[in-house]
Amino acid sequence: MTYPLSAEVTAGQPTAAAHYNNLRKDALTLGNNEADSIDLATYFAHHANNFTLQKLSSNRLRVPYSANFPATIVINGCLLKARGNVDLPANLIQSIAGTWYIFAVRTPGSTTFTLTANTTSAESTNQRLVGEVYYTGDISYIECYLNPKSKLSDPDYESAWFAVSYQGTYVRAHNLGVTPSLITLVWCLTAGTTYQVPVTVVVSTAPTQGEYNPLYADESNITVITGNSASYDATCHSRVAQSTAGYYKIRAYK
Repeated sequence: MTYPLSAEVTAGQPTAAAHYNNLRKDALTLGNNEADSIDLATYFAHHANNFTLQKLSSNRLRVPYSANFPATIVINGCLLKARGNVDLPANLIQSIAGTWYIFAVRTPGSTTFTLTANTTSAESTNQRLVGEVYYTGDISYIECYLNPKSKLSDPDYESAWFAVSYQGTYVRAHNLGVTPSLITLVWCLTAGTTYQVPVTVVVSTAPTQGEYNPLYADESNITVITGNSASYDATCHSRVAQSTAGYYKIRAYK
């Protein structure tokens, strides 16, 4: 199929029915017949991109903002984009324990969106159901319906294997524009060619003393600080392997 079907016209040239119909096909179905393609509005009705839910406090959520990857969503046929962090207002989730449903809300005259919450999942006009939380005085569970269930198999950032040793600080730029919601750290003896061990703690002084998580992150970087002992498990502290050197790989998810 040649696309677009329509062609330019010159000033004063009448618009024939065929030309008008080609313009209509181009606009609605990318030049296809209606029997072969749904229209673009229907296709994009459930569009959302870079849309995540993060816990903000005991009863509040946030859709984090990134200038490079802003959250976008279609609500009631309107294309909307976040202009900053979008926070659930205070005191919407309270008193009632159980599942609360989270909605993105369109306001006529605005090209961005807000958030609201309800104990029922029914969408009202200019609302779109985007997730749920479980609340018992504190939010203990968050699910964003707009994230693929297989997301954890495809990290938003993955480092190469890099050599590490005791008393080291290693900084890797993830360039996600937001602080990752989940980070995993894996140790290997020889850069991925042998068994791999998830790292949750390292040791500074002795096998049962000075254990701490070596990771911290911000909107730009992930930092790993290994233990300070050359004698104990400064890079890998596990029943499977113990080491003061080796290689690390970082995976991060928005």
